[in-house]
Amino acid sequence: MINYLIYEKKLFLTLLVWTIIGMASSTAALVIIPLHIFTFRQKQAHLLLLLGLWFLFLLSDSRQYFFGFAQTVKPVAMVVVAYLIWEERAYWPKNHFYHSFILFFVIAVYCVFNSPVQFTSLQKTFSYFLVLFVVPQLVDRLLLINKERFLRGLVTTGTLVLLIGLALRFVLPGMVIFKGERFSGLLGNPNGLGIFAFCFLMMYMLIHRFHRHYFTRAEHYIILGAIGLSLIFAGSRGGIFSSFLFLAGFILFQRNTLVGFVVMIAIFISYQLVVNNAIEIIASMGLEDYFRIDTLEKGSGRVVAFEFAWQHIQYNYWWGKGFGYTEHLMHQYADYFLNKGHQGNVHNSYLTIWLDTGLVGLVAFVWGWLKNFYRASLFTPVVWAVLFGIILSTTVESWLAASMNPFTIQLVIILSLLSNSAFYEREELGDRV
Repeated sequence: MINYLIYEKKLFLTLLVWTIIGMASSTAALVIIPLHIFTFRQKQAHLLLLLGLWFLFLLSDSRQYFFGFAQTVKPVAMVVVAYLIWEERAYWPKNHFYHSFILFFVIAVYCVFNSPVQFTSLQKTFSYFLVLFVVPQLVDRLLLINKERFLRGLVTTGTLVLLIGLALRFVLPGMVIFKGERFSGLLGNPNGLGIFAFCFLMMYMLIHRFHRHYFTRAEHYIILGAIGLSLIFAGSRGGIFSSFLFLAGFILFQRNTLVGFVVMIAIFISYQLVVNNAIEIIASMGLEDYFRIDTLEKGSGRVVAFEFAWQHIQYNYWWGKGFGYTEHLMHQYADYFLNKGHQGNVHNSYLTIWLDTGLVGLVAFVWGWLKNFYRASLFTPVVWAVLFGIILSTTVESWLAASMNPFTIQLVIILSLLSNSAFYEREELGDRV
């Protein structure tokens, strides 16, 4: 990994320079970074395009004020990348990832007309489309140009994010400890770190499964160690349980697809039983403090948010009020949630989409994702392990209802990799030592 960093020093130095410019002046970053990206057309810097977008999404999730520039730069950067791809579309591999979502986007645009925040709603709809259009195109191109460089770049970037966060825990703990209690790394909050580590675990395990010769054994253990420590220190229940579920499916689906489905479905059926007895189970293991059992006993803010969302879904059951409506609604009832001890969002991606686009939109949204999972399953059944892990994660967090975050882009990358035959082609070089 160190050798890769040295070899790709220009790439990572570029990301560092972007950060320094943004920290110095948000206005300068808004001008310089998109213009710099525009010059990549001549340089064929496709890897920097993808990693740069992921990096900006990551910084935009941070609660540190000096990374705030990324929030305004990322949509402009995404539009520039989309323009570059569209301008040279004749030379790019044909990718149909976003085609599965066309009906959903038609519904989402229709819902914009009923939105109390129409401009914001239209922006969010367009940004989701851009992510589903741009990222798969970049993945396909990079797999053809230099697959090893691309895949190692993904893993190195994700690992660096986690390792830097872990290092800061001991060097500058105030920067990465959320509200003086829980570890959040470079992410905005501990649950965000849990989601990032979970998504990155899936990405790395799948890359390692088909290309283990890209990594030494030492690198393998360092990467898994960074992921594991991040999950443990963050104490994110959703991230930990989703990771365990994915790993169980990862093992099972490699052996037998039918057995994998039977066992994973059985786990989901028994999930409610575990939840109903979670307090007793956690207490019996002596992990009350780690899993914050007091929040379970009080019902947790998620329950309040779920009930609130379900109540308002009844007013817009079939058709929603556009992307961003849930955030608008939560803001209107900020005092109510503050009194209930809840901060944040609905904490359920499907309830959020239901509120925003109605049941019709939710069905189209789920169909779009399932169709891409099915395409990937034609190459490997292991993708179903990703699905089960994602279902659990997205039922306790709303990240899949948003596009320009450091999580959704990872899922799009994973499905784009697994849906491309070029990803599976490899040289039999054996493991590095």
